Amino acid sequence: MLSDRFRLATTMAQTESDCTFSFWFECMHGTPEAAKLLSIENGTQAFEDYCMKTLVVALSSMALFLSSVGLQADSLRDIYELALENDAQLKSEEAVYLAKRETENLSLSALLPQVGAAYSYQNSSGDEDGFGLGGAGEDEVIVYPDQSSNRDIDSEGYVISLEQALFDLTAWFSFQSGKQVTKEAEATFAANQQNLIVRVVEAYLLVLRAQDNLAASQAQERAFERQLEQTQQRFEVGLIAITDVYEARAARDLAEVERIVDENDVSVALERLSVLTGQQQSNLNVLVEDFKIRPPDPLDRAAWVDFALQNNFELRASTHREEAARQTAKANKMEHAPKVKGGYEYSDFDIDGDIDVEPVNPVIPPPKSNLKEHMWQVTVSVPLYSGGAISANRRRAAQEFNAAREQRINLSRNTVTSTRSLHMTVLSDVSRIAARKQSIISSESSVDATQAGYEVGTRNVVDVLNAQNSLFRAKRDYANSRYDYILNLMRLHEKAGLLSPEDILKLDSFLVPPSSPTATSVTGTK
Repeated sequence: MLSDRFRLATTMAQTESDCTFSFWFECMHGTPEAAKLLSIENGTQAFEDYCMKTLVVALSSMALFLSSVGLQADSLRDIYELALENDAQLKSEEAVYLAKRETENLSLSALLPQVGAAYSYQNSSGDEDGFGLGGAGEDEVIVYPDQSSNRDIDSEGYVISLEQALFDLTAWFSFQSGKQVTKEAEATFAANQQNLIVRVVEAYLLVLRAQDNLAASQAQERAFERQLEQTQQRFEVGLIAITDVYEARAARDLAEVERIVDENDVSVALERLSVLTGQQQSNLNVLVEDFKIRPPDPLDRAAWVDFALQNNFELRASTHREEAARQTAKANKMEHAPKVKGGYEYSDFDIDGDIDVEPVNPVIPPPKSNLKEHMWQVTVSVPLYSGGAISANRRRAAQEFNAAREQRINLSRNTVTSTRSLHMTVLSDVSRIAARKQSIISSESSVDATQAGYEVGTRNVVDVLNAQNSLFRAKRDYANSRYDYILNLMRLHEKAGLLSPEDILKLDSFLVPPSSPTATSVTGTK
């Protein structure tokens, strides 16, 4: 792309010098235009005009090229990829998914060996002074001398312990619950990803809808402006009354109001789209006119309901949530059961130091020793009374299971109802779009007939304005009905659990860059 721009810029820099070569090349080939330009009277001026015309066309082409590069439209696929990278809601839902997935690992840890190690070091030192005492024997008096001691002892060692649950029903059912929580998190995140597709399509189509409404409002305003000018001219020559002018001006003013509102709607829709992408978009691909409107496949409504009951990710998540609550209720119930644990511990401690005694006492040994110990144990614990906490937890878990079960039943019923309703809505959209398209043809015929009647005096300006309003409303409704069909079809696929990024790619194939101005429109018609 950069090399193409460079070549184009180089070509434009040489346009003026190449113009002379092109001019004389045509003259040498004897074209009628060259013969005229070779005349003494017109040759110089014609040559300058030719060069100027060539330069203007080249500059116009360059401007169109650069504007098309700068206004490159964003496809639906581009928007979806940006949303995957930048949508804060999806990132939050992904974090929740990753956090819930650790529940299984946490519950499994209670069934696995627990290995620990500890190291300790202790130093104790001190001085002790004793005073001599005297006592009387049978034949003599015994006097003990004063005694002092200085002690400095180091003690260090380590302990390695291993503990394994041998029988723990609470931990086992908690692990089963953790596995169901992981499956629930996976199904929920899959539903979140499908919902992102719907949110992207909805936000994208909201922009296209607002742009189409704005285009209709602008066309309506231009039509009413022309009608006001014609009415003003007819009034000035005395063909109509002033009331017709007032009616035309009021219609034009109302059209201007609608155009202002629709311009704001386009800006608001683009802002909503930026919430998903984290970027500002201004130019989007538009839906082709020959977009095929087809009924849902398969046509059988019961088949869609079966798809939804089997594949709907929200319903799957609810089923796993119910099973997790059931396993949690079992785990709390088993808190009354005994638990058996086995353990092993190995310890090794060394004691070293010095004791200085004055006067010297050979009876006191130096503080040096080594202690190594192996210990095996089996522990059986049974809760006898915990203030009613175990029973309360058991009752709470049982009711939470009941709540999860009822929520799953309610969601299943709503899924069936929503699937059937969306299927009916899509079928209705197919018929409605065909009727809307026909209403445009009828409204155009009505506008032509009413305008003809107005020109001959059998219809007034109010009839013309009403007919034009009906035409623009029909065009607006037709465009909106196509977007409603696409969005409802996406929602039907979501309910059936069939929505995937492939649906984005299929829809994107029917979106094309908006029409750009031509060179003729830039340079003006000749």
